[in-house]
Amino acid sequence: MRIRVAMWSSMWFLAFTGACAHGGAGRERVTAATGCAASGALCWDFEEGTLPAGWTPYRDEFSGQLLVDDSRARRGRYALHASQLVGGKEGSQGGPKKTVRFNLPAGFGPVLWGRVWVYATPARPVSHAGLFNARYPRPGSSERAFETLDWYEVATFQQKYMAIWHPPEPPGFPEWVQVSGTPLVLDAWACLEWQFDGANGDNPEAAEPRVWLDGVELEWPERFVFSDPPATAPVVREKATDFTVVETGVFLYQGLSVPTDWWLDDLAIGRQRIGCGEG
Repeated sequence: MRIRVAMWSSMWFLAFTGACAHGGAGRERVTAATGCAASGALCWDFEEGTLPAGWTPYRDEFSGQLLVDDSRARRGRYALHASQLVGGKEGSQGGPKKTVRFNLPAGFGPVLWGRVWVYATPARPVSHAGLFNARYPRPGSSERAFETLDWYEVATFQQKYMAIWHPPEPPGFPEWVQVSGTPLVLDAWACLEWQFDGANGDNPEAAEPRVWLDGVELEWPERFVFSDPPATAPVVREKATDFTVVETGVFLYQGLSVPTDWWLDDLAIGRQRIGCGEG
């Protein structure tokens, strides 16, 4: 069946229009791609040449920097650049983290689609490298602080694409981890899309994250619960009412020995699929 998308409030429409001016078996069928210009998408092409309005610096650990620059762009002149990230010891907790955060308008809802184009060089990190996450309050909780929120994440791990559902961070686990068999694309632009469905219809838990690479949905041959120390209890993915905040950039949870660059461009989020087309 088709995922139903609720009507936007006037506040939503005005906020989104302003942002966009800058430019398997058993699964339900996804909505058609709409393009970034569609009503209900928040879009950032970074062509202001600086961090777009509403985004604020968050993580800043080890060497490297996160900035908007003109060193490489998918189109136009500028992109968000995680430059020369390095530090920590591979296999040990702690690594370079450079990110920014954005508070979503009230009433976003429990389903979040996203799209970003990513360019990485010169090597695929073995360590867990997060690229985007979206967070929401726990059921029945009035807490809104970042560290009290459940969250979905798109990342890479062991040089392959990964997606995770987490409880609040810290510690962020026990978490439900899905690792693909698809290596991170190097030295070329790749389109990543995701669906975080915190409602999941009448099901008792939020849905597992879904991710697409250049329009093809990723499979997850490796799936497991991660906890430190290890835990045997199953993860319960708590359901969402509204996503409230998103984070992007690059954040490594273990060390990175090879100085590495990532560029992120044409980032967009919304309540229906956005797609990899122009806009």
